[in-house]
Amino acid sequence: MKRPTLPTSNLDLLQRLYNWGIIWLVLFIVFFTVHSNGNMLFRLVSSLCFVGMVVLLVNLVNKVLIEYFMKPNRVVLFILLSIFVIPIWAAFSTALDSVFLHLIHEKPFSEILGYPVFMAFMVRLIWFIAIFAVTVIFYYQRKENEEIIIAQRLTSEKLDMELRYLKSQINPHFLFNALNNIYSMVYTHDDNAANGVLKLSEMLRYVLVDCQADTIPLKKEIHYIENFIDFQLMRMAGKRDVVLEQEIENENFMIAPMLLQPIIENCFKYSRLETHSEGYVHISIRQKGSRFFFNAENTVAPNAKSVAVSGAEVKKSGIGQVNVQQRLMLHYGESYVFDIKQDNGIYKVKIEL
Repeated sequence: MKRPTLPTSNLDLLQRLYNWGIIWLVLFIVFFTVHSNGNMLFRLVSSLCFVGMVVLLVNLVNKVLIEYFMKPNRVVLFILLSIFVIPIWAAFSTALDSVFLHLIHEKPFSEILGYPVFMAFMVRLIWFIAIFAVTVIFYYQRKENEEIIIAQRLTSEKLDMELRYLKSQINPHFLFNALNNIYSMVYTHDDNAANGVLKLSEMLRYVLVDCQADTIPLKKEIHYIENFIDFQLMRMAGKRDVVLEQEIENENFMIAPMLLQPIIENCFKYSRLETHSEGYVHISIRQKGSRFFFNAENTVAPNAKSVAVSGAEVKKSGIGQVNVQQRLMLHYGESYVFDIKQDNGIYKVKIEL
């Protein structure tokens, strides 16, 4: 699926003009042209000084005021600093102009100070206020554009991943084994055959229909897990140490669909339930208030490499865990815990939402 790219816009054009220095050149020409003093050398120096002060102001606003103080809890401080900085900037620019006027025209400061200096200060103050406003507006426009691009990219990636994920959820080997088990039960006139067909039908309906939504009630996810566990036990003779503990306060608690299935599938895949009497799978699902807790524990081969991963490191633990990690990030941002530990032949997975 093609990823969205940053569109060409007026903001991009302005950014390029800014990077190339064309905006500063235009600002210099404008200020030089409207300068009231007739002396060319003074107009040149004064205009260069003004543009330099503008460049410094823009960098100060972007790299200090916006970066460190444009926060929800610092808005008042940002406003106060802006009110303080701009007049100081205008006063300093006017003072430099007065010094240049004194040096170039050799006028005493007593003649320079007064009404002309006040007017020069007001002109620069208006300029700097306008430049400050444009800088802040430009920042917000860029931020809005970036958020739109990020949202589009996340949506595209989510749709792409959800499609690939849903297509791969019913493991072909599991589906073939389920059908073979049902065939065997039918062939031997096992009373569980009809129940097996019903369970498989419910699982397929859940994956192909219910999982189209972004979130589903927890009871549906648990029902799928129960059916999955039943099918796994159908093909195993004798009693197996498989436990599913539930403590659910609200069955309609919404959760991302098929979030837990890769973990549970791995539990059975690596637990050695069929070949070792000591193998086990223990699963705990708890929900209370706005919190959700999932814990899975299973045996693994004694020579399996020990691991302890969380967050971004989960990519080392297998494709199933990578899918879970990606889905957690897409659905829950940073409001989740996903930890994996493996040691002494025990594999543990914990998810908290």
